[in-house]
Amino acid sequence: MSRRLLAALLVVAACSPPEPEFVYVPAENYVISVDIAVSGEARVGDWVPLSAQRRSGPWKRVKREALPPGFVPFGKPPPEFESEVADNLHWMTEPAGAHFDLPPLEGHKRKVRFDKPGTYQVWARNAYPTDAKSNVVTIQVR
Repeated sequence: MSRRLLAALLVVAACSPPEPEFVYVPAENYVISVDIAVSGEARVGDWVPLSAQRRSGPWKRVKREALPPGFVPFGKPPPEFESEVADNLHWMTEPAGAHFDLPPLEGHKRKVRFDKPGTYQVWARNAYPTDAKSNVVTIQVR
């Protein structure tokens, strides 16, 4: 390794902020829930607003050295309640045939559109702060 490269790596390492001594992890009685809201009726081709709330917690503060291997801790506890997280979820339907808009740059709203009439089940998966599946909502598309 060249001396310049080694010197550059040492400078980067020296400039990196130290890892905090304490971090946050789910407490023993931790629970996460994602509740979605979608209209129960829609028309083919119309955009239907999607909404979702997330609750998670409680969180506990622990020493970083006490973490289990491979666990990714949080530097601060995630919010216990988030009033709108529709743009932060992976949305799905059964049967297939729905189109979801891309998350907007501002706001937290999402929308879905159906190409064919029928009865659809809609739900979402959550990855942050931990994995969770939402409730399932039925939509009748005419």
